[in-house]
Amino acid sequence: MARKISSVHWVAVVAIAVYLLAVVRQWTELKFLLKPTVTLLIAYPTKSGPSSGIFWGLLFSTLGDICLMIPREDMFVPGLLSFLVAHILYTASFRNAPVGLSWTVVPFGAFAAAMMTALYPGVAKEEMVVQVGVVVYMLVISGMAYRASLSGNALLIVGTLLFCLSDSILAWDKFLHSYEWCEFGIMITYYAAQLCIAMVHS
Repeated sequence: MARKISSVHWVAVVAIAVYLLAVVRQWTELKFLLKPTVTLLIAYPTKSGPSSGIFWGLLFSTLGDICLMIPREDMFVPGLLSFLVAHILYTASFRNAPVGLSWTVVPFGAFAAAMMTALYPGVAKEEMVVQVGVVVYMLVISGMAYRASLSGNALLIVGTLLFCLSDSILAWDKFLHSYEWCEFGIMITYYAAQLCIAMVHS
């Protein structure tokens, strides 16, 4: 069961609002300052939570934030790997989720297959390490959402679904077509996802 939101998470909510304003106004320096800071604020209350995996997952997410905001193509793979580790840590921390198969494996498997099919034209142009990384990442994040669906915790389920949505927008923006609203859409769903997951485990 999710606990009452902590005071640090309220600070994170305010910081998220400021960050999103910086996205709209294109205040680059403020975005660079706030992006990893917000994730660390979300992480702080989880350090004494029931699972250290969530705390460490958020630290790896912070590392991923830093990698992806560096405007260099060679930082995408380190960022991808950082978030891949984060999702593995999250999945392992969903202790209330039983191990086994459920009918929900079908929609999450379909989501992974549909995204990989849609992204193929753009991903196929990338180096092999990126192609393999994207496939593995899609399988892992879909597995994370599937495992959350078995937990029965609505907040956790919403959080993992928002993560899938955020990363889908990011992948579409990077590999297929970029829209003006993509950055805002990516970040509002990303921070909402991290908050949901952290609140369950803080």
